[in-house]
Amino acid sequence: MKRMGWILAAVCAGGLALLPLAGPGYHLDLLTDVFFWVGMASAWNIACGYTGYVDFGSVTYAGIGSYAAGLALMNFGLPMPLALALGAGCSALLAAAVGMPTLRLRGAYFAIATLALAEAVKQLSGEMGWLTGGAMGLTVSVRLEPLGYYYSFLAGACGVVAVAWLIGRGSLGLALRAIREDERVASRLGVNTLRAKLAAYVTAAAAIGLLGGLEATRLSYFTPGDVFNVHITIKMVIMSLLGGMGTLWGPVLGASALQILEDYLGAEFLDLYLAIVGVVIVGVILFLPRGVLGRRVAGWAGRR
Repeated sequence: MKRMGWILAAVCAGGLALLPLAGPGYHLDLLTDVFFWVGMASAWNIACGYTGYVDFGSVTYAGIGSYAAGLALMNFGLPMPLALALGAGCSALLAAAVGMPTLRLRGAYFAIATLALAEAVKQLSGEMGWLTGGAMGLTVSVRLEPLGYYYSFLAGACGVVAVAWLIGRGSLGLALRAIREDERVASRLGVNTLRAKLAAYVTAAAAIGLLGGLEATRLSYFTPGDVFNVHITIKMVIMSLLGGMGTLWGPVLGASALQILEDYLGAEFLDLYLAIVGVVIVGVILFLPRGVLGRRVAGWAGRR
């Protein structure tokens, strides 16, 4: 079944890579959004889905990546790949500095601390108008063609999923799942829980910073309120929950389904689509608390 799953994934990726040959259109813009959110949700799942921790501050790294890449492009004239790498590196460094104290917290304390971090960085970036532009925002005139963003986000989503797969099948993934089941017991059995959590946290932050920087160039103009908006994190959390936290394909399924649903309902039911999306989310959480794929994975494990 795993082999068939990878074959199906490869066929889908190949089909998506060839899809632009059909010509530009609305579907390419929609799929570009889907790829962005698949990458973001999968990155969040690396740090939180495998460990069971809930991080509400992940948007911080998207914002840091956005500003680092945007400033590198506009002020220093760096090529876009180097600017995006700089954004990912700055996000990873901040995650390492933040993760050392916060990852010692557990449960609601960790969630509140990361939420406070996101709001603090948002306010600080607004006050640093000399660097970020403050309420006036930052304009990035260096950007790719629409087809360039399509392939870039497709490659980014595939790359994050591949990293998640490598982590999940290795010793780090085993340590993270042990932490999710019982962190105290994992520590007593010799797992360096802080190091494992920090490695996953920094990896996720780097991926989110990279994708956030790329999305910032696609927007061309953004303010601190745009890139440090906590709703970005909430959306990542919901997508992972819908598909199944701690699974490889859960965030992919959840992000794809939710983004397409939001796009369709937003066009058809302009005034009611948020309420409809909310009802769908509540229904899935009530009847599939482990997510769509989480329940299936648990069933397979039980039968084994």
